[in-house]
Amino acid sequence: MTKVVKKKGDIEPFNPNKIKGALQKATIDAGYTLEEKQNIINQVLSNINKKLDEEKEIKSETIKMCLLTELDKCEPYIAKSWRRFDTKYKSR
Repeated sequence: MTKVVKKKGDIEPFNPNKIKGALQKATIDAGYTLEEKQNIINQVLSNINKKLDEEKEIKSETIKMCLLTELDKCEPYIAKSWRRFDTKYKSR
């Protein structure tokens, strides 16, 4: 099982539901139907899981960058929205 190294150094087991929740939040204002959102989330999560299966330990920041890279490929608007949110609320 992949372990996630958090920003402050804590280590916890990888939880795909956290990624799912973050993606759901990122798609809130995107104007997609529920089915479209689910398809986007499933596609991104599937690609992330493939990458994580190869790792024993990964930084949470690396997971975030992988997520944004996947979103850039399939839904750049959502990736842009995520970055805007991070800049506004998390860089303080």
